[in-house]
Amino acid sequence: MDEPDRQLSWEIMTRQALVVVVAAVLAVSGIVSTRSLATASPSAAPATVDLATGRKLYRQFCGKCHALDAALSAGFGSSSKLGFGEYGGPSFNALRVPYAFSVSAVTTPTGGHEKLRTRINATQLRKVAAFVAWVTRHNPVPAKPTDG
Repeated sequence: MDEPDRQLSWEIMTRQALVVVVAAVLAVSGIVSTRSLATASPSAAPATVDLATGRKLYRQFCGKCHALDAALSAGFGSSSKLGFGEYGGPSFNALRVPYAFSVSAVTTPTGGHEKLRTRINATQLRKVAAFVAWVTRHNPVPAKPTDG
């Protein structure tokens, strides 16, 4: 292999290495930002909670599936405290739902939240998640990430 071929080979390897490094950095930053939303503590909720707006947004976006007495939302219309909503969502009347759980349930949708993700904006999501965290903070049963 003569000098120009070695130089070209070196440049190609350098570019490939650079592409791999950039892809890795982008992947890690995406994981970190997603994980920070999903693992944010309940204290990540806004300092002030607008209960009236949160209740309204809950009824609009969540109440059809998830019962919550504080939002005057029957969800599924059952008297069961841990029952399932019209479309399978658990009641939040006994669950203690941290802010981060509400956010991650919508931003990484599972269990029927796929459509909700396209309908609710980030500001609305933060307000309703803060409302849910606030009104369920004294409930006896800690919610699991899969209770979404």
